Amino acid sequence: MVSTKTSLLYKEIKRKTKTRSQGGTRLVNSALIAMLNSKTLNQIAAANEAVVEKQFKKLRYSVRRLDRKTKRPRPDFLIANRAGRPEMLCEVKTVLSARYLADRDAHISMLDEKLCDTGVFENQIDLTRISDNLADAVRKRNALVEDDPRFAKLPLVVAFFFDFFSDFLPFYPPTMDQEISGILTIEIDAALTKAFGKLSVEEQELRLRTGFAAGLPPNSKGFALVRNKTARRRVPQDFQLRCRNESYGESD
Repeated sequence: MVSTKTSLLYKEIKRKTKTRSQGGTRLVNSALIAMLNSKTLNQIAAANEAVVEKQFKKLRYSVRRLDRKTKRPRPDFLIANRAGRPEMLCEVKTVLSARYLADRDAHISMLDEKLCDTGVFENQIDLTRISDNLADAVRKRNALVEDDPRFAKLPLVVAFFFDFFSDFLPFYPPTMDQEISGILTIEIDAALTKAFGKLSVEEQELRLRTGFAAGLPPNSKGFALVRNKTARRRVPQDFQLRCRNESYGESD
């Protein structure tokens, strides 16, 4: 169970994380759409898909969009290696709200301005939205394979982005639908954060105060991968080696 102490804490968190991408997906909670501008949500979705596409290309994979120019459901991307051989399907998902507080008519979400003035609230861990989004990704893969069996042997990875309050992925078990080969997230400054954590409290405070970064790793962005232990199709070994593996649950 995760508790939020005060609305002041919410305001401070929002101030500090206002530049953090909140991510996007075409599948969003309908009640949240009613409270927010659908155009804004689509822009967020497109921005996060672009982040994933850019990261694959940075790793020298080619990326082809599958979900355009068709009315049938499709995963977002077909990922191929440098030789042009297809290796994976990728769907991008975002969980925009932890849950809806009916008594306050507000979502537990950084995107809902009304939450700021609701006072103290309790945010309970709920894995439903993650499961629903994984199921939707499987639905899209199945439709693609039904239309074109050539894609049947490709593993499916699902890249997630979360609102600050809805990031319950560390609590999600690394065993899921067998059609899901793994879950991806974008990890920012992992080496820098680890190195900074090894410094003494005094040195951390000094560096924060002065901005002195000598001797620390540079800023970075990369994939973190959690493999599905029960997957029918494994994530390619070459791609696994390009990710930081097992951010929770430590798969075998």
